[in-house]
Amino acid sequence: MKLTRTPVAFLGCFSAAFVVTAAETPSTPPLPPERIGSAAFYAPPVERYRLGAPDVNNPAYYPIPKTPVTRATYMTWIEQSGLLDHAKRPKRGLSGLTDLLPVLAKFVQTGDRPWGDACLEMLRDYRRALEAEVEAKGWVEQFAEGPSYLPLYRKHLMAGGLMTAEEPWFRELFLYYCRNLHVWGSKPVEWRGPCHRSMPEALAKGLAAKWYPDIPEAAHWTQYAGQVWQDFWRVKDILQNDTGYFQDSVRAYAFSGDQLLGDDRYFHDPDMQRIWERLLVEITPDGAINPYGPNGGWNSTAALRVGVLERAAAATGNGTYRFAAHKAMNYLLYQQAPTLRDGYLKSLETAPYITLAWLSADDAIAPAEPPAGGIVTHRREPARYPHRNKAIVGRFLPDLDPDPDKANLCCNWVFTDRTFPDKLVLRSGWNPGDLFVLVELAPTTFPYNVGGIAGMNRWGAPFTQIVTSKGDSPENRLWVSDLAGKARIRYLPDRDRINEVWQNGKMPDMSSSVPFLRDTADATFARVEAQNPEGLPIRVIQEYVLVKNRFLARRETAVFEEGFPARVAAIWNTQNVGPFIGSHWANTFIGAPVASNGQIAMETPPADLLVYFAPQPGWRLHVVDRTADDPRTEACPAQVRYSWEGTPNAGDRLHSTQIYHPHAARKLPMVSNNPGARGVDRSAEFARLAGASGIQVVRDDLEATILRLEFEPGVVEWVVFNPDNRPLKAGSRQTTDAFSYHVETGR
Repeated sequence: MKLTRTPVAFLGCFSAAFVVTAAETPSTPPLPPERIGSAAFYAPPVERYRLGAPDVNNPAYYPIPKTPVTRATYMTWIEQSGLLDHAKRPKRGLSGLTDLLPVLAKFVQTGDRPWGDACLEMLRDYRRALEAEVEAKGWVEQFAEGPSYLPLYRKHLMAGGLMTAEEPWFRELFLYYCRNLHVWGSKPVEWRGPCHRSMPEALAKGLAAKWYPDIPEAAHWTQYAGQVWQDFWRVKDILQNDTGYFQDSVRAYAFSGDQLLGDDRYFHDPDMQRIWERLLVEITPDGAINPYGPNGGWNSTAALRVGVLERAAAATGNGTYRFAAHKAMNYLLYQQAPTLRDGYLKSLETAPYITLAWLSADDAIAPAEPPAGGIVTHRREPARYPHRNKAIVGRFLPDLDPDPDKANLCCNWVFTDRTFPDKLVLRSGWNPGDLFVLVELAPTTFPYNVGGIAGMNRWGAPFTQIVTSKGDSPENRLWVSDLAGKARIRYLPDRDRINEVWQNGKMPDMSSSVPFLRDTADATFARVEAQNPEGLPIRVIQEYVLVKNRFLARRETAVFEEGFPARVAAIWNTQNVGPFIGSHWANTFIGAPVASNGQIAMETPPADLLVYFAPQPGWRLHVVDRTADDPRTEACPAQVRYSWEGTPNAGDRLHSTQIYHPHAARKLPMVSNNPGARGVDRSAEFARLAGASGIQVVRDDLEATILRLEFEPGVVEWVVFNPDNRPLKAGSRQTTDAFSYHVETGR
């Protein structure tokens, strides 16, 4: 294919462009799709196709409960979990603090002594297990559970009359824990920074000094706890951008921090609301959590959010927090069977937080539906630096202990002074089954995925699942690759900054912004811009049109600021591809979302997603088995990739337009069992069943895109991307808007 360069304005910022003219459109048909690796479609269960059209009012199709949630709901879950049986065998070693939380709740509910006695026996056995741990390793590494849960046992057992504030055996237990806690399993202690190891350590030692002011460490531990608290309170944000590690940053202060602080400022401070609101808006209309970053799998941290949002509602009186918590709880009830089959999900990911929700919930606060539409959340920029270099750490944190084994930087993380977009949330509404899209925007957390769709959901079904990753894992975005290693990577000037593979001075200079976001009754329109993705000398502009409860259309444009041999690929990661597949589209679905770090399949209503790429000369569809190169992708192993390869020059642009259309799960009906039926060309029927035949690309170039969609006979939907605000006609309507959507019927 011959390429010509002609001047074209785009977003008012660039003057040279890479254009394929109409005269250059090849007369030959598009290249057929190519499969890379093993076959990327699988044998779905036949039950998947039994129910027909999606119907959230049909319990057979949509069994996710829609029932009101109260404190009694949480206690019923506890009683049905079987975990109250731990009261019969309370000696649980280091697992005891977590395992006996439901028993503690039952004691608080009933006041019956046997439940409390079981907790007392567990705590004494926990001390024995701590001593065995110290004897074997030299220290205690369990940094998360002790600061979070030991204060709760003390509080409620005292309230129930089974302990006193000066209980000698508990005093010795708690001090032994604090004196032997090394959160990294190594010599350094008393880490600094607002991180998920340092904050629980500081809370535990602060409480020890407050409860037992006569101990030799009291003054020092009081100072240390205050320093780490201020490390956090100055920024009031969470370093981890994931659905995994971040829970360790919030758990201890959410449920035991008030015992140190003496109040609920952790929840009701106005600046803290951005954290709780982020936890809220990421919940889908069906109550699920799309995982992202390093995560525990499908729906990870959902139960944590139930507990934290109930606690936040009780502290602030904000009913929207309860509304979201109850959505998440109903989805957890839907997933109860697989949850109870898996020890990790049941005992560590779910039960503790359902218990904490029961302890925290205030039924006097009425749930209130949060706003819907398009929302951009924000976060402070996290940055990694050498953790033992106090000259560097001192640039961010004051009053460092000069001891070389103290006051080092927990997890190498600090916050800079910059604030970046965090997530773009595109929500059709909060009703069951509503279409929902979650887009990653954070540019300097790992893995890099600005513009990557972290989650898309409709009728309770997910259509993608992000790999659990601390590093390179491109997800559902325009992926530009440097094929020859010749691109000049753009780095931040700070030579002390660490990148995702722990190299100093090699942190890419990346940023993101959302210069446009508008919501209407029918659609949400947004523009996302990413500068230097993964350090490459390019700019990526994304334009979104979410047609509520219908489909998502997206344009992605790569602007090359320097030339280099490149692959430009629009990608979609999924579990199943085919058998409906064309030269520039594929039907996809998630057969079963995967939870518990890849150990168990969860439930999902059946639904398909048409992934459609507007056809372009020189681009080719590939269906890729991701596991061939990356075993981490086994939970979501198939990739639909529409890509181009070549060597653009500075100023050139390449773009891809995509349509994502959720629809009923469909299979190809049998027409014959004769051998000759194998040779029948049924591509037109494939396209009809997947919905691809209902899409007409009226125009798709760098200046504009006009899409005509007729998924239902007689109902024509028009979508326009018009970044230069030119006069354009779509159907019977003319527009100069940057984005446009309208419906015409009877045509």
